[in-house]
Amino acid sequence: MELYLGYPVFLWEGLINFSSVIFAGLIIAFITTFYLKKKDESTRVAGVILEKRVNAQHEILKFMEDSSQKFEMPQSYAVELKELMEDYNFVLPYNPQIQYADIFSSVEKYRTFFKEFEELFSKHKLWLDFKVRHKILLMQAYFSAINSSLIAFNRIPLPVGIVLNSKEMKNLSEKLLLILGVALDEEFNELLMELEVLMVNSIYKLDLSRPKNSFLYKYKENREFKKAEEFLVKKSLMGKYLPSIAILVINLVAIIKGVELTEEQSKEYLNRYLK
Repeated sequence: MELYLGYPVFLWEGLINFSSVIFAGLIIAFITTFYLKKKDESTRVAGVILEKRVNAQHEILKFMEDSSQKFEMPQSYAVELKELMEDYNFVLPYNPQIQYADIFSSVEKYRTFFKEFEELFSKHKLWLDFKVRHKILLMQAYFSAINSSLIAFNRIPLPVGIVLNSKEMKNLSEKLLLILGVALDEEFNELLMELEVLMVNSIYKLDLSRPKNSFLYKYKENREFKKAEEFLVKKSLMGKYLPSIAILVINLVAIIKGVELTEEQSKEYLNRYLK
């Protein structure tokens, strides 16, 4: 019998084989435990993101649905407004009915809506996926353009000594806001429905991969803003109506102040407004 260090060789061989089995088992156990922990962590992170996303999107959608509550103007009051809109090439989506969301019924309601919309986006954008964030950014630019239109009356080059007082400014802004609410109601609904679809898809198709460039980087580089601006100016009804809005603003101010602007003044304002 062969001996090694006083012990039979077959005992050493058995010990080595037994150690190999134990070592291999430990490696397999370690790898399995590491893999399962990593998988569990990914599942836990996905669950947290999904919960945060569902809550964020529910709050945003509820806010938008509450803000899009509709009113229909009685026909007896709608005739004058309808004629004014048709004179300036605004199309009534539901002609002969005049329908609009409640937020377009007063400047205060609209500005409160716009402020809360921006605050909700800022509060929840961390949990929204890229497509939803982009759509909300686009809507933010859209609502901002409407808000900017409400102060367009202050930019009219009136003769020296003639100014709009606060009451006149408010009345003109609310008339324009109502016209925009009626003319843009169908597009407003489409934007809301598209946002809802994107939000649903972002939950059923949860993507945890990191983008090559962060959203903030793209925002700083104005890439997403330029896309929103392109939609606003070239594709949306709001962009289509910009010339009509500018002409309407000029004429409303001229009528309420009893002045007649020269052709040169009107062209100057149109050029500044449509830039």
